Amino acid sequence: MAPPAPAITEEVQGDMAPLLYKVKVLPDVRVRMRDGVELAVRIIRPDADGEFPALMACSPYRLLTVLEPASSASVYSNTRNAPYFFAERGYISVNYDVRGTGASGGSSPDMYSDAERQDGYDMVEWIAAQPWSNGSVGMWGKSYSAVTTWQVAALAPPHLKAVIVCSGTEDLYRDWAYPGGVPRSFFIFGGYAGAMTALNFAPPDPDSTGEKWADIWEEHLRNNVPWSVALLEHQTDDAYWRARSVRPDYARIKCAVLVIEGWADWYQTAELRAFANLTVPKRALIGPWAHYWPEDAFPGPRIDARPEYLKWLDQFLKGVDTGVLNEPPVTIFVRQYQAPAPMYKDEPGFWRQENEWPLARTRYTSMYLGSQGRLQRQAAGEKPERDSYAYRASVGATSGILGQGLIPPWAMPLDQRQDEAYSLTYTTPPLEADVEVTGTPAAHLFVSSSADVAYFAVKVCDVAPDGTSKLVSDGGLNATHRNSDSRPGPLVPGEVYELRFDLKSIAYIFPAGHRIRVAISSADFQNAWPVSKAAINTLVRGAECPSRVVLPVAPPQVPLLPKPDMIPSPNPFPDTVAKPEYNITHNLIDQTTTLSVVRAPILGTAPGLSRATYTISDLNPAEAVINNTIDYVVSRSDGETKVHAHMTTASDAKVFRHLVEVEVTVQGKRHFSKSWTMSVPRVFN
Repeated sequence: MAPPAPAITEEVQGDMAPLLYKVKVLPDVRVRMRDGVELAVRIIRPDADGEFPALMACSPYRLLTVLEPASSASVYSNTRNAPYFFAERGYISVNYDVRGTGASGGSSPDMYSDAERQDGYDMVEWIAAQPWSNGSVGMWGKSYSAVTTWQVAALAPPHLKAVIVCSGTEDLYRDWAYPGGVPRSFFIFGGYAGAMTALNFAPPDPDSTGEKWADIWEEHLRNNVPWSVALLEHQTDDAYWRARSVRPDYARIKCAVLVIEGWADWYQTAELRAFANLTVPKRALIGPWAHYWPEDAFPGPRIDARPEYLKWLDQFLKGVDTGVLNEPPVTIFVRQYQAPAPMYKDEPGFWRQENEWPLARTRYTSMYLGSQGRLQRQAAGEKPERDSYAYRASVGATSGILGQGLIPPWAMPLDQRQDEAYSLTYTTPPLEADVEVTGTPAAHLFVSSSADVAYFAVKVCDVAPDGTSKLVSDGGLNATHRNSDSRPGPLVPGEVYELRFDLKSIAYIFPAGHRIRVAISSADFQNAWPVSKAAINTLVRGAECPSRVVLPVAPPQVPLLPKPDMIPSPNPFPDTVAKPEYNITHNLIDQTTTLSVVRAPILGTAPGLSRATYTISDLNPAEAVINNTIDYVVSRSDGETKVHAHMTTASDAKVFRHLVEVEVTVQGKRHFSKSWTMSVPRVFN
């Protein structure tokens, strides 16, 4: 079965291409893969005879259940309504649940499996061979679907002509699972992994599976594995991660690529890095947003990017000269100062077009860490000087949760002064004029530690005249990964090492009268698992050890390119935004810090609740623990199914311990119960 086709309206908004067709939603079909697994596929097409280009999307987030009929003039959501929007404009939209998830058969032993990537390739070629296809296929997706799109594009199926990737990395190890060589902590183990465990063991939609419903669910229950298991088994950048990443071999991608990102997300550096390395037709659109499509985004301004999608797809899938190849390929939102807050509806700033990324006019400006907390243009002092501090695992309480990934649209960075009290800080005098920093900052640090493992976190902040410190960019590196993420090695206590690593890409104007501050610590509590050894860490500076941050300063654009015409989104901001429970508490006796979040599940369409706590210790940073519980309730006419998933992830000085428990009840009776336990050595973290 499939939902009804939407009503068609003649209303056209902004520069939107007119509606060309009514829409037909075909009954869901099952497409057999090369190993016999059947994927659940929904086809939404123009209600007209003839051949059309096709646009493919896939997801583990129960895509067929999420799809929601709506006309393109109604409130718009990419996830729910985009297939109908594209079908109205002459595209056949092909959408499927990835194997082992939703209504598809097979199993999901881990994320982005070899078989899953092969399915993507085979689905592109299956689409191209259908009688309704003109042979030109595109892909689009956000987040998990964007990563899948990168991976399938790297396999280069012959009929894949163009892709749109929003908020997705081409290097899963460095940008998602282990940024800087330490596990991404609360987002993965305090929310995402648990939510996916519950989702992957929930019953499929019988409207999409038909008589195979029980068999498909039984296969999921029998063979699916919590994705967190593989994440902890692969702590270094090994063959597991390389098989799932495009970087560094970008030449494998042969199709045209449009990347969409936001400065408040966690993949802006990855998307722009990929853009810079691609040799195919390419465009980049970077807004102020977190982990959203532009039409639904926080923080705004929200824009209607659908004309940009159509120009891109029409050019490469329909062969229409839309002029997109004659336009500047990069459009960015340049942010301006606004006092920190846990949530923004809008950021101040302006849109600008650029001819390349990184900008050719960039002046890479070294800002040296000097004596008495000065941030200066020259490395001072003939002899090395040292600034030391105690590693405190709770630093990072004000950093927010990257991309608002667990509690959108909340958890933006706050005033950084609380964390700066336990950090080394280096600050410029008040700026005499505005300074625009657009590009990817980099940290070059000379450091030592009293331990054989140490993490170094760097923040670049905008300090207002009233002292408020706003986080602008940050990054970190586990020093045991200084030479390689594949083969980390211990530090020799007391020995000085040079570390070089990128911070997050930005486009930001530091205003006159404000100061630029660099803060250095050894923790990012909400985003990075604490390294295992208490330590006194030391920054070494001076002419022989020129510790510095390199800022990509952007002079004014000459000549000025035309200002991009950005259409406001048809989706207004809601009048009220639901607030989760989001608390950080300190136990002053035990010197532990606990983050707790209670909210609706971040994934899935069924009602439910997610509860998570994360506790770290300043006395013994090796000891950290995350508990996460997810409950889903699936109600149908024949009864209620409840899926309960509990996950505990803990560490000591030597190992990570991981427990996952799943229990499914149907009409109050236990239907399924299973648990997984593991203990794996910590690998230089």
